[in-house]
Amino acid sequence: MARCQPSVVPMCRDDLEVLAEMWVERRGEGGHSRESARRAVDEGRFAEAVTRDYVTMLAAVLDGRVVGYVWASSLSLTAQLDVPSLGIEDLYVLPEARGQGVGRCLLTAVAGLAQKRGVDHVGCALPTQAKDANRTLARLGFAAVVTRRVAQTSTLLRRLRGPEVRPGHVDQLLVQRRRRAQQRREPVVEAFVVS
Repeated sequence: MARCQPSVVPMCRDDLEVLAEMWVERRGEGGHSRESARRAVDEGRFAEAVTRDYVTMLAAVLDGRVVGYVWASSLSLTAQLDVPSLGIEDLYVLPEARGQGVGRCLLTAVAGLAQKRGVDHVGCALPTQAKDANRTLARLGFAAVVTRRVAQTSTLLRRLRGPEVRPGHVDQLLVQRRRRAQQRREPVVEAFVVS
């Protein structure tokens, strides 16, 4: 019996609920909070994000069932490289559908969409620890263009401001500074021992 080939279709409103469930699962597999993802779906933020004008959401269908998606956006690679590009924001295939060509079909659909729109570059951001995905994309011709580093705002501010001086420690700090200054001003007395 021949294996059924996956197909890729544009997301329709009927697929939104299924894709949202897959997105929640994807977030959980990636180490993110499923509860936070669930809230984004329940509050309508997921639906709003995937239906923006510059977003294209494609669904992979295998045996009549949606088994994966690719979320692409028509944005520049970076503000410095203002060239038309299509960015893969997310790609996910259900675990039971992996190894059946679904991911390849989704990537082929994105490449075809880019070609149809006259876009010269397809970009994708991946975590550095996703070694298998990075190797796969490198084999397909994706090259590192930029390194994008991310910091939590609180961490960045804490490190930029330096160590925080608490009110109770101001007096101690002043005493230490005065002691060091006094030590610098004292003349150095050397004792010679005469034998």
